[in-house]
Amino acid sequence: MMSTNKFYYLDDFNKKLLLEQHFSYGRCIDHAKGMCGEIFIFDKGENIYPQYTCIKIPQLINGVDEKEIAKRFIRELEIQLTFKHHKLIHWAFDFDFLYAAPMASFRYWGNDLEKLIRINQSSLITKLSLLVYCCVGLRHCYNKGLIAHQDLKPANIFIQNIKDDYDGLPDLDIYNLAMIADFGLANAAKELNIFDGSRPYKAPEQWNNQDLSSATDIFALGVILYELITNGYHPIGIKLSDFWPKSQGNNSKKYEGSEPWKKWVKNGCKIQALNNINVPKDILVFIEQMLSRDASLRPSINDVIEFLLKQVNDISSESYIQLNFLINHYEEYSLKTYSLETDWPYLFDKWIKFKKQIDLL
Repeated sequence: MMSTNKFYYLDDFNKKLLLEQHFSYGRCIDHAKGMCGEIFIFDKGENIYPQYTCIKIPQLINGVDEKEIAKRFIRELEIQLTFKHHKLIHWAFDFDFLYAAPMASFRYWGNDLEKLIRINQSSLITKLSLLVYCCVGLRHCYNKGLIAHQDLKPANIFIQNIKDDYDGLPDLDIYNLAMIADFGLANAAKELNIFDGSRPYKAPEQWNNQDLSSATDIFALGVILYELITNGYHPIGIKLSDFWPKSQGNNSKKYEGSEPWKKWVKNGCKIQALNNINVPKDILVFIEQMLSRDASLRPSINDVIEFLLKQVNDISSESYIQLNFLINHYEEYSLKTYSLETDWPYLFDKWIKFKKQIDLL
């Protein structure tokens, strides 16, 4: 019988303390709460590789019992494991329970698109190539059964820099890989009748509880592409980090709620002109297509990849060639025979035991 003490009800200090004692991941240096769970980040020290690890734990949900929450977390991880053998997908390397709370351990890469946008020091090729990688990873997921991620946003797209991993790479800005993360809402509309997502990135069909598809993610990618090009502005016309998820300083708090986003969608998802920020005309027109209210009018994931690659090629043919090489390399690897049981037997055993523990809750 598992302990009846619930990890969920501890304060943050004691949660961190217990996690440090239970896992050998070093000191807990950060803690964040997202839509589908809590994330704790650990630092083993600069002389240990990999230096950083994070643990994800589901959050309590009003009106949902803890066993159902655990089942939903299992569902999220199972979906993620389905896509696991692609380089551009973020996946768990261990599973555990602590005081009746299910937990998954992930490599922490230390960077994501949200930070990259906020710092604003990246070249246009870096931004375009990151979104190309993101789309290639999503395409792999769609081929493996993903209907819609439902929560694409910069904070859920991690970045791995591979430049230091290989000697002799040319001096190009394409070696930051985007990795799709957080599948807590993946296929949730069909399987759980949940149409949720992060408000600035929700497509009209999510707000209207209509059928979702890969086009739903294309809408979110359109918002993200606009943010990347404009250094953080949302098509609604605001510097997003100044207003959402929490308003900064004396800024209006209205964007913390749903109404402004619903109104923007109802009025056609129009892109507001910005002073002193020039978005190339062809990119602006393409983003407008990605933000179409009618999902059937949005470009496909392949169309987006083709468009972004053309933008890269127009800037640097060498970057285009090397980017294509990496994409083909990762795609070929993903087509190889894959079995969690044979290729990762330790992880397979942990996974089977992890799922069985649900019955003990």
